[in-house]
Amino acid sequence: MSLRTTIKKVLQEEVNRQTINEQDDFMSALLKRIMDTIKDKGESLKNDALKSSTDNTTESKPLGIGVVGSGWKSCKAWRDKGGLSKWGDKIQISKSSSNFTISYKGPSSGLSIAHAAGGGDTIHQLYNVLICEINPFLATTKAKPNIKNIQVSGGKEGGKSTLKISVPLESSDEHYQLDRRGGWNHDPGSSKMDEKCKKVKNSGGKCEGSVRNVASGPFGKITEYFITHTM
Repeated sequence: MSLRTTIKKVLQEEVNRQTINEQDDFMSALLKRIMDTIKDKGESLKNDALKSSTDNTTESKPLGIGVVGSGWKSCKAWRDKGGLSKWGDKIQISKSSSNFTISYKGPSSGLSIAHAAGGGDTIHQLYNVLICEINPFLATTKAKPNIKNIQVSGGKEGGKSTLKISVPLESSDEHYQLDRRGGWNHDPGSSKMDEKCKKVKNSGGKCEGSVRNVASGPFGKITEYFITHTM
């Protein structure tokens, strides 16, 4: 009910209750009821506004916001399945201020380790794990990935496929992130990474790439396009 309608209702109630000899009391009671009504209505509007504000408030952004991969379904799958605590027998990571290396040893396909839809292109998913793991590290380390010198090697060992990705890191005054797009036995092209780099630059950030990187082994050929940009 609006304030205007409420006051009108109050007036009508007081008129119905008054007698000829109660005019002074009527006016005092009327003013008191109007003021009480305005006060109550104001409190109600205030409470409604506070409730609305509370309802629309989002949670504080977690640390991962702004970290490339933090919102990826593949990275969520990696974390939900236990990450390194689950796959530590197949995936190894070493990191320092000058290098980040990730390696895999296991079946080339059949396992879903870090895939948005539970796919089984296992060895290619190592590139997803790279993004899931290197970028939180870079978010706390002022270093820039040297994407032109990323070294990738693939092979076979004891009947198992192997893949190793080594990313050199250069000292920087800013925090950088690594991003990628690639395909296993097909080349997806550089357009998506080039477009992202362009958006970063248009927004005032710094971006390098894309750089094409090809890894070959008994498992076939993996073609990746890397970019690196400021957070």
